[in-house]
Amino acid sequence: MNHKIALSIVTAICLSSNIYAKEVQTLDTVTVTAQKVKENAQQVPISLSVFDEFAIEDRKIENIKDIALYTPNLMFFNNGGSFSFSPTVRGLRTAEGTFSSSLGIFVDGIPILTKYGADYFLMDIEKVEVLKGPQGTLYGAGAEAGVINITTKKPTNETKGTVGVELGSDNKREYSVKASVAIIKDKLYLGVSAKHYEKDGFIKNTNIGGHSDDQEHNFGKIYLRYTPSDNLEISLISSLLKRDDKDGVMGTQKKRENSSSAAFQKPETFQNSLKVEYNKNDYKFTSVTTHFDSDVRSYRDFDFTSADMFQLKMDEDMKNISQEFRLSKKNDRLSWLVGVNAKHDDIYLYQNSMSVYPQYASLGIYDIEGDSYGIFSHADYMINDKLSILGGLRYDKNNIALKEDAKNIDIDSSYSELSPKIGLKYNFDKNTMFYTTISKGYKPGGFYTPTPDGYSKKYDKETLWSYEIGSKSNLLDNRLVLNTSIYYMKIDDMQVINNVNAAFAYMSNAAKATSKGFEFDLNYKVTSNLELFSAFGYNETKFDEYKDALGDYEGNYNTHAPKYNYNIGAQYRSNKGYYARVDVNGYGKMYFDKANKYEKKAYSLVNAKIGYEKDNFDIYLYAKNLFDKNYDSEGVYAYYTIYSQPREIGVQLAYRF
Repeated sequence: MNHKIALSIVTAICLSSNIYAKEVQTLDTVTVTAQKVKENAQQVPISLSVFDEFAIEDRKIENIKDIALYTPNLMFFNNGGSFSFSPTVRGLRTAEGTFSSSLGIFVDGIPILTKYGADYFLMDIEKVEVLKGPQGTLYGAGAEAGVINITTKKPTNETKGTVGVELGSDNKREYSVKASVAIIKDKLYLGVSAKHYEKDGFIKNTNIGGHSDDQEHNFGKIYLRYTPSDNLEISLISSLLKRDDKDGVMGTQKKRENSSSAAFQKPETFQNSLKVEYNKNDYKFTSVTTHFDSDVRSYRDFDFTSADMFQLKMDEDMKNISQEFRLSKKNDRLSWLVGVNAKHDDIYLYQNSMSVYPQYASLGIYDIEGDSYGIFSHADYMINDKLSILGGLRYDKNNIALKEDAKNIDIDSSYSELSPKIGLKYNFDKNTMFYTTISKGYKPGGFYTPTPDGYSKKYDKETLWSYEIGSKSNLLDNRLVLNTSIYYMKIDDMQVINNVNAAFAYMSNAAKATSKGFEFDLNYKVTSNLELFSAFGYNETKFDEYKDALGDYEGNYNTHAPKYNYNIGAQYRSNKGYYARVDVNGYGKMYFDKANKYEKKAYSLVNAKIGYEKDNFDIYLYAKNLFDKNYDSEGVYAYYTIYSQPREIGVQLAYRF
């Protein structure tokens, strides 16, 4: 019934416009930096989803995890915390209790390779690029199956700004401001943005009263840009995100709990990026220096009763600094890029499991340090006017160490990896391009601190080979963009959880798997006022080998890997200022455990937005999960339910100056 209503809304939007209007505009050309040089997105031989500042605003994309709703074969799964989301891309995910990711997230060059990167606010963003398939040649470890590359909008000579207010369900209050100005014309520019967000929870605590999932966020960003000459540009971008959340989004009852104390999660994330670009003739030299610091304090009552049977208190402090130098050149037939990269990670973990059952009580204070070094290259050569060959190679060296003084733990690990890529690109005509690539990716190794005594806390790198064929087409006089891809991946030394018994487990490289699927993106400019969108991804990731003390999982599906996801949407923007948009987003069935016993059924959600836009003023009425669909995740960790977000209705106002 909900699907029929949603499709009726889409049809109404279509009929409300003159579909047969003669005045039809073409779609804009999109420029991306996916391969660390500026290119036309339709000429990049990668499965690529791109969101510019207008797409982000129109879709009401507020943070990184919202991107997945509009991207084939991408999902961010809530692990049971208000701030903890694990990405799954093409069936591969970031495992619980690790800092090894299959999806690299880069914000202005800052690598965010932990589970705490998904809630970065997308304010004053120039572009978000989602790359699928191994990107290790240019991005290194953590880009095993894809990359999200985010760039902030540059301040210019133009003085401008926006003030926003948003009010919604559950006493939601959001206030935002962004502005940019030239301090010295043509030389020095400043951009600032800030947001305050509050929302009451919807999970009742029947024991101590109130709600268990109230949220409060504060975010700020400063962009300082200096152009002392036509050839040189220096940019410094700094941001700070602070959250003070109750964390009762997981429990054992329906939308209520009776825990003896309130759970909380209080992350504070500080990020800095210094970028220097120098152009001379056809050469470009780039230096990117980054700093990432995330401190997360959290507490959770895992028995979810009025008794104090099992609680977990954690403090996780993660620091990363990185330096990358690149040199590139582009001419009519040959484009190339070479670079070096160095990173240092420093992680402090305080994990205190408090339980009335001695076997479950433990205290660990861990220090993890890691250094990595990489050298990489990439080139694209036009053999003739239609055919190009491309390739790249990267070498990485990684060293990591773990210490825990009280338990007398002092272990280290070292490994290296080559990440090659080769491909062909064929321009069938000026509107259609075909490509094929073969590439290798890897997920870094590390340490699994919950490992029981007597078992190794180390796990090694995971590797895969990917084979992909795709096409990109601009049709109907550039009013229709259609991109497709088919992929096949073989994963070796897969990082998986091995059970010692029903209560204890460790991580090892005990599995092999195959991932295969296809994707397509469609954008159709029906008239100058009406656009239609569609995206679909299908994935099947199964274990070829995997067994432990509890069973043999050969032939089972990987966990947290939906079989498909899709988006269907329509957007109408009239010349008189009227605006309307509706989206249907859905995910297929997936499993929470390696035995495929606990599953989450397929579901779909409808988001809608209508409004009125003027030159300097916008007002919108929006709805998320319009039909209040319940899509709880039941059976997570075998016992728990992660509660789904209910319908949110609100009003959004913006004033531009």
